[in-house]
Amino acid sequence: MPSSFHPAGSAGISRAAGIWLLLAALLWISPAPVAYSAPVGGGWTRAAGIHAAEHFVGQYTDSRGQAAYCTDFERMSPEQSTGYDGGHTGAFVRSDGSALTAAENAALSYLLHRWGATADNATAASVQLAVWALTSPGMAWDSAGMDSILRTEKLPAAVVEKARSMTETAFNGAGPYTVDISLEAPASDGTVTAVVGVLAGNGQPAAGLAAAAALNGPFALAERSAATWTSAGDRHRLSLQRTGLGSGSLKVTVPRTPAAGVTWLLPESSNVQRLLVAAVVEPRSAAAAITDLPAFQPAVTTRTSAARTDAGTEVHDVLSVSIAPPADGGSAAPAPWLSVPGSGAPVSLEVVSTLWGPLDAKPVLQDAVPEGTPSVGSVSTRVDGPGTYSTEGLVVPEPGWYVWTESIAAASAHPAEAADYVLDWQGKFGIVEETTFVPWAPGIRTELSAHEALVGEQVTDAVTGTGFGPSAAPAGGTVTLSMYGPLAAPPSLQESVPADAPLHSEVTVAAANGTLSSEPFAAFALPGCYTVVATYPGDELSDPYASAFGEPSETVCVEAASSAESDSAAAAVPVPPAAPVAGAPVAGAPVSHASAARAELAQTGARLEVAAGAALVLLGTGLACLRRRV
Repeated sequence: MPSSFHPAGSAGISRAAGIWLLLAALLWISPAPVAYSAPVGGGWTRAAGIHAAEHFVGQYTDSRGQAAYCTDFERMSPEQSTGYDGGHTGAFVRSDGSALTAAENAALSYLLHRWGATADNATAASVQLAVWALTSPGMAWDSAGMDSILRTEKLPAAVVEKARSMTETAFNGAGPYTVDISLEAPASDGTVTAVVGVLAGNGQPAAGLAAAAALNGPFALAERSAATWTSAGDRHRLSLQRTGLGSGSLKVTVPRTPAAGVTWLLPESSNVQRLLVAAVVEPRSAAAAITDLPAFQPAVTTRTSAARTDAGTEVHDVLSVSIAPPADGGSAAPAPWLSVPGSGAPVSLEVVSTLWGPLDAKPVLQDAVPEGTPSVGSVSTRVDGPGTYSTEGLVVPEPGWYVWTESIAAASAHPAEAADYVLDWQGKFGIVEETTFVPWAPGIRTELSAHEALVGEQVTDAVTGTGFGPSAAPAGGTVTLSMYGPLAAPPSLQESVPADAPLHSEVTVAAANGTLSSEPFAAFALPGCYTVVATYPGDELSDPYASAFGEPSETVCVEAASSAESDSAAAAVPVPPAAPVAGAPVAGAPVSHASAARAELAQTGARLEVAAGAALVLLGTGLACLRRRV
C-alpha cells in the first residue's frame, strides 16, 4: 500500500510533514520483498505481502486475525488513520463515486472469499493488486494507472501474472451460485451415484467452495465418499449405498457462497484508504429425491419332463426363471431382480406349479384355466433369481393330456417386506412345452364260442375291449384275431407266437371299448388244437396290444367226425366263403356238433381243406382224436 499519496497539482506539504513522511517511508520500505509485521493505525498490523520498491503490497490483520486489503490506491495508507468504524456491507462504490457493477461486486466478493485469508506473501500481494484493479479509479488492468504502478513497484512477474489470473477466475467463478444434483441409475446392488455441481453465475462449476451432504432415508455414504468437500473445476461424485427399502433424499449445502457484495471499514480520516475485510456470503443448497426401488416382474417359461409317458409314472416341470420386460413394450431395461439392501441377498419367491388333467383332448392355449378343469395337484419351488429350477414330481394316474401352469404371488417374497417390490405373475394354460400326454393302454379279453369242435365246424370269438382311446374306433382301427393250428396238443402259455406255429385263419373286429363278436374263423379241416392271438397295432393315442399265445379261453381242440358225419361232409358241395360281417354282436350258445351246425357250415361256405379232411377220414387216415365221440 502507498505510505502516503498526494494527488497531482496539490499544494506542497509543510516541511515538518515532509520530514515525517520521509521517516515513515524509510521505516516502511524494506529492500527485500518479504512480509513485515508491525502495528499500524487503528490496531491493524501488516501481515502477508511484499514490500515493493515504494509501497507495501499485501494484507493487514487485526488482533483477531481478520485479514483486510486496501481499496483506494490514490489515498494514504491505513497508518495515517487513527481508527476505523464498525464496517459497512453491500455493493462497493469507488472513491470517485462510480459504483461497481453487479459482476464486479460478485468478482470482488469471490476474490476475497477464496484467497483473502492466505498467509502466503506472494498470494497476498496478488490479491491486493487484483483488489486495486477492481476498486481504485484508473487502476483497471492494462490501464495507464496500473501500468505506472507496476513499473514503479517492480513486483515479481509471477505475482503480477497471478493477480491477473485471480481477477479472471473471479469473474468466471463469481455467483450467483446454484447447487445442481443429478442422480444416475441405481447399480445392480442398489448403489446410487449422485453428481453434484456447485455452479457459478455462468453455469460452470465453481472451485474453492466448501460443500456438505446430508442423507435422509435408508441410505449412507459409501466409505470412499466424504460428507464434506471443497468444490473444484468439475462436478463432484457421491456414492450412496442403500441400507434398506424405501425412498430417501440427498441435500447438498454450500453454507458460504460469495454474494455480490463486500464488507469494508471506513477510516476516520477521509484521505486514508478504506479496508476490505470480507466477502458477503450466503448459503446455497439443493435437494434431490431418491426414489424407491422399482418393482420387478418375474416370469417363468417351463418345459415338462416328458412329452409322452405311461400312466402311473411321475413327471415334473423344468422352470426357466427370468425378469419380464416392461409391460408397455418400451425400450427401457427391466427392473433388476431385487436384492435385500445391506446383505445383498436376493429376494426369494415361490413358484406354484399346478398339473391339470387328465383331459380328454389336447389343451388349447388360453390365458386362464377353464372352469371345472380337473387337477392332479400342485407343488411349490422357491427361486432366488434368474436360472433353471426343477419342481417336485407328480404322478399322472391315467391316460389323457396333462398340462402345467405356474404362478408367482408377491406375497410369497422373503423377506416379507420385499413383497411391495414384486409384481404378481400368472402363466398361460395349454402351452405345448408344458403338456404331457399319457396314451391309452388297450386291454383285450377274448373267449372262443367253443373249446371243443369237430372237423368241419367253425367257431367265433367274443372280444371285450377296454382302455381304447377316443381316436381308436372313429379312425377305423381294428383288432386282428389270428388262429394258429392245428397243433398236436393244447399249447402252453407263451408271450409270443412260436415261429413254427401254422396260421389257420384271421378275422378282425373294430377296436372299441365294449364286447363284439367276430365273424367265424375258417372251418377246421384237420383234427388238433387251435389257439387265437389278439393284436392291436396301436395308434396316435393308444399303445399297441398283443395277447399271449396259448390262452385257455382262446384255445379249441378239434376231433375227427364220425362215419355218418363224414359222409355228410363228403356230400357237401364246396362254395366260396360268404362275405365277413365285422363286429357282429355275440349270438347265442357255442356251436353244436349236430347236423344243424353242418348245415350252417354249408351256408357259410367251407374251405377246400374241409373236403380234403373229410376224404382223409373216409380213407381211415385221420389223426388220432383227443377224445372219442359217443
